[in-house]
Amino acid sequence: MINQETVSALRTWFSDYVQTFQTGDPEHDQNIDLKDEHTRRVCTEILDIGKSLRLNPEDLCLAEITAVFHDVGRFEQYARYGTFSDHKSEDHAKLSVKILCKYDVLKGLNQSKRELILRVISYHNRIEIPEGETEECLFFTKLLRDADKVDIWRVVTDYYRQEDRPRNGTIELGLPDTPEISDEVCADLMAGRIVRMHSMKTLNDFKLLQMAWIYDVNFPRTFEIIHERGYMELIRDALPQSEKISEMYSRVRSYLEERRRSLNI
Repeated sequence: MINQETVSALRTWFSDYVQTFQTGDPEHDQNIDLKDEHTRRVCTEILDIGKSLRLNPEDLCLAEITAVFHDVGRFEQYARYGTFSDHKSEDHAKLSVKILCKYDVLKGLNQSKRELILRVISYHNRIEIPEGETEECLFFTKLLRDADKVDIWRVVTDYYRQEDRPRNGTIELGLPDTPEISDEVCADLMAGRIVRMHSMKTLNDFKLLQMAWIYDVNFPRTFEIIHERGYMELIRDALPQSEKISEMYSRVRSYLEERRRSLNI
């Protein structure tokens, strides 16, 4: 039985683990803190969405555990490679699973729950969820993916709104801040598809990729949060003003409104 005591013990392990990556270097520690704080907020978001679905207490606890550990590989990734770009280092979800197995972090859970949590974490950053999985695994994967996106949108839109900010290469993935928009990125977004990471060439492409994440949102509460917090508008405002950008914003805004109507939000 997974309960709040289980979650508390695992969150303590996570906090202790994160502390081992603090070095005293301000820039390094700032980026470690960025992912630590992100994890804590994803826990809050997943509980918000889970409660909107009226999950029972054990399922809420299981969801929270996936949120606690979904990015645990980020800390070793940054310490080893100096980047949060999977393309320039290694898949952080796979690294998270390796760390959980290496330290046997989930040893207090039964085997079926351990395997479920590891599979959910391994899928949380994939462009598409693999077919052939159990309904339970697909549900918790979608829940984690929604909660993760909600907070990444918060992180990046807060960053984009800061005036005269020093550039943070870890948030921007080291992409050049030039005016260009890649044709492939534009085509995917307008077709209602998730933008592929390999299509990105500029920071503007990355912002449009973040906008296109709306096509991979699953639950009514998530759509409600996107609308309430104005994430699409905040990303649009961080992009150059042009007819092409207006057209792409209109496409995702129409999709958001269609989904809200169909879900009676």
